[in-house]
Amino acid sequence: MFEISEEQARNFLKDLGNLENNRRPLESVWQTIMEMIDPANAFITKKYTAKRVWNERIYATTAQRALPKFVAALQSTVTPPNQRWHRFAAPLNNLKDKQNITGWLERLTDSIFEMRYRPNAGFNKAIIKTWRGYGKLGLGVMFVDEDKDGDGATYESVNIKDFYPVLYNNGTIKTCFRKMVKSAWEVCEDLRGRGIDPEKVIPSEVWDRVKANKFTPLNLVHIVCKLSREEVEAAKIKTIAADGTEKITKFRYKSYLILNDMSRPAVLDHNFFFTCPYMFTRYQELDYDIYSNSPSLEALPDIKMLQRVRKSTIESAEKAVDPPLLARNDAAFGGLMPVAGAIMAGTLDAEGREMLKPLLTGDNTRLGAEMEELIAKGIEDFYLVPLYLMYYQDGKMTATEINQRAMERAMLMSINVFPIENELLDPMVARELDIMKRQGRLPENMPEELKALMDADQPFAAIQYEGEQHKAQELIKANGIATTIQAATALSNFDRHIPLAFKSYKCLTTLASANGMPADHLQDEDEYEKLSEAQDALEQQAAQAAIDSSAADVAGNMAARYDNRLASGSY
Repeated sequence: MFEISEEQARNFLKDLGNLENNRRPLESVWQTIMEMIDPANAFITKKYTAKRVWNERIYATTAQRALPKFVAALQSTVTPPNQRWHRFAAPLNNLKDKQNITGWLERLTDSIFEMRYRPNAGFNKAIIKTWRGYGKLGLGVMFVDEDKDGDGATYESVNIKDFYPVLYNNGTIKTCFRKMVKSAWEVCEDLRGRGIDPEKVIPSEVWDRVKANKFTPLNLVHIVCKLSREEVEAAKIKTIAADGTEKITKFRYKSYLILNDMSRPAVLDHNFFFTCPYMFTRYQELDYDIYSNSPSLEALPDIKMLQRVRKSTIESAEKAVDPPLLARNDAAFGGLMPVAGAIMAGTLDAEGREMLKPLLTGDNTRLGAEMEELIAKGIEDFYLVPLYLMYYQDGKMTATEINQRAMERAMLMSINVFPIENELLDPMVARELDIMKRQGRLPENMPEELKALMDADQPFAAIQYEGEQHKAQELIKANGIATTIQAATALSNFDRHIPLAFKSYKCLTTLASANGMPADHLQDEDEYEKLSEAQDALEQQAAQAAIDSSAADVAGNMAARYDNRLASGSY
């Protein structure tokens, strides 16, 4: 439906060239950062060579050692792999109290985490590379695609040097270009998997090279564009289910795979996406640029200063250990080797005075070490190392102290975490739900209310994050409930009706949410009321039975006594 001509493909590549020219000054800054922080991957503006995987000008590795701690702080705060860091809730308020909907959404949460963390999905590797990208350049690109075997989603972190986005004001992608280099066999395999004969779409001059060597690298450009409203309506598909309900399917993105290995481009494939497969995310959005600030960019002056100080400290230590020697101008010490155990002839005059003395420079290494420590602490602050070490500063902490530390860390991290959720996690989860829906991987027995929303192409699940910054908000409520109940217990000594002022079930649900308890592990409020009424009725029946039993016992005792008196004649 949206095929393009060679001229249109050429225009796309022209747009890519303009984006490359506009970004080239920024890439020189990125190259400097990478050479100082991650020399093994410092190939933004330079080509990879094995001998350049390290930088001999680096004397201090404070930033390199701080970067993994920054990655660990983000990983443990935003996407901890050993726990659920989000759940699904009903998208409409009038559906949130229905237990069948809550239970199904809990199963959906379990299903999406199972798909995301399965062995061949690659999510952990991709998300860690994304966090490293935040630490180095403040940028991350995630590509979420369907598994070739239809087994859920696959995740890939894209190097920012190969990715060029065009964004709307709200940060969503309008158009993006991704440069790729793939072996010819892989390109041919992908095309055949989509039902395309490679020989028919690859130009003959390139195909001759492919036939001669299947490992020939091919330069490709993957382009994804958001459809306009008119294009969405034109590509909309309506189907009628067996029960007569209408199902709407909308394509929102179009894509092109262009071979850029010769003077004229060749379109190898065009496709549609229901949701954007790329997520372009920024650590700290800039005011006048689509790109981002980063811890490494902010710390770069300190990193350079630390290299100078460390180099000077090393030179000072070398002078102290192996000092320069002072000699008279007319002294002849050619070939003198002042090594241990050597006999150095000619170094004393006729009166036994030294003609060769070491240069005493003083103990300057201590000052250099103090400066290093001060600068290193500043660099670690940029990489959030104090937040990472927050739980390890004291040998022992009470539960209250741990909660307080967690709230403090969450508040400091929130200014960076919330933008990450908006630009990375929200579109990623939407993409995952889209893939699960089309692969038939949604849990069975979907409630009719949610199915109606899905068939109408409306959101059928709302995401709720459960990271530290969100738990901190819940913990504030939970602590407020606990403190108020404690105060109310003291007041109940004066007024026994005080406990009746609490909505106990609401308090319980808030406490359960703050402690991370799954919502479907509690009865809904209506069922709770029914169970409470049934329990009250049973307790009343038991109390009445006890009263009746006690009365019967009293009556029986009185009758027995009367019978005894009659038998004994004592009446």
